[in-house]
Amino acid sequence: MAESSFRPEVRRVLPAVIAMRFAINVSMRMTYTFLPAFARGAGLSVESMSTVLSARELTALSAPLTGKASDRVGPLTVMAYGGAVAGVGLLLATLGATGLIIGMLIFGFGRTAHQVAMGSWIGNVVAYERRGRATGLIELTWGGSALIGLPLAGLLIDGIAWWTPFAVLGALALLATVRVRAQERGRISEPRQHTRKPHMTKTAVAALATNGCMTAAAQFLFLGHGLWLEDSYGLDTAEIGIAIVAVGAVEVIATAGSSRLTDRLGKRRSMLGGSVLMTTAMMVLAAYSTPPLWLGLLVLVTAFLGFEYGIVSAIPLVSELDPGARAEMVGRAISISTVVRAVVTLVATAIYVSQGFAVLMTVAAGAGLVAIALAAFVMVEPG
Repeated sequence: MAESSFRPEVRRVLPAVIAMRFAINVSMRMTYTFLPAFARGAGLSVESMSTVLSARELTALSAPLTGKASDRVGPLTVMAYGGAVAGVGLLLATLGATGLIIGMLIFGFGRTAHQVAMGSWIGNVVAYERRGRATGLIELTWGGSALIGLPLAGLLIDGIAWWTPFAVLGALALLATVRVRAQERGRISEPRQHTRKPHMTKTAVAALATNGCMTAAAQFLFLGHGLWLEDSYGLDTAEIGIAIVAVGAVEVIATAGSSRLTDRLGKRRSMLGGSVLMTTAMMVLAAYSTPPLWLGLLVLVTAFLGFEYGIVSAIPLVSELDPGARAEMVGRAISISTVVRAVVTLVATAIYVSQGFAVLMTVAAGAGLVAIALAAFVMVEPG
């Protein structure tokens, strides 16, 4: 579905939504990729920085409450406020160790509000049969954050200061918020619902569990890959950013592919295929953790490719598990993934420091195998 096939009211707000999503995605990814650089710049240890990121993840436990608010007042309104809060948090993160800690927590709440509301908004304005293509269009910003955002962030860190990317991205998020608010006055009428608890059917439980296991496997890789590239290959901050360009390029391909294949193959099959590809790559890294740089990057790219395809396919599926409580169901999925990411963030660094990257990838592959089993034998496509 090309952008021109959206209704005019949606097309007017879509560029601002994409810009906001891009700023948030770059902000999320850079704190993992450049974790050592941010820790050094703010005067924190790597372990302390990991704790900050874990605490940031826990802010997404607010997702069910955000979902209720989104169902009540409208997803676009909540999305705009979420972008504003995220932007303020990023600007605060420029103010040294204390500012980074407080800013990351505030950013986490804003990111959560934006993510929940965005999933609900897409569900409201796009039919399920075409929702994979619509989601893929917006989620191109995830791969784009690695293709464009992370290299620029690395250059800003090396060329100016560690806090510069936070300032730039915070300003972008606030500008996008102003644009969304301006367009919101002429928005299409969004359906309001009497809020109720989502129906947690067997299908819903299996889908949320699969999504959580995929997230767990990927989080080990997200947290460890920057340390791995620095320790194993001696890359500096800018070189890591440039190396991740390959990851971004493949993720853009994966997201573009998911926008075409997910609706055709089915969301469940796409989640399964993505999990298989991701887990296979992690097994390779577990068995051969210090290959030549080109091969290591190739396997790393393959893992991110599988995750991106699978997780983008999961977004429209989750939004259809209970259309009568769409935003709150999305909120529950995010809350589960949040707890998973927070726990993994705490233990991944300890595993890496004490056991090494190979053991880290072994644990990640184990979580991926659970996701494969759930997707293959338990989860079903929403009716």
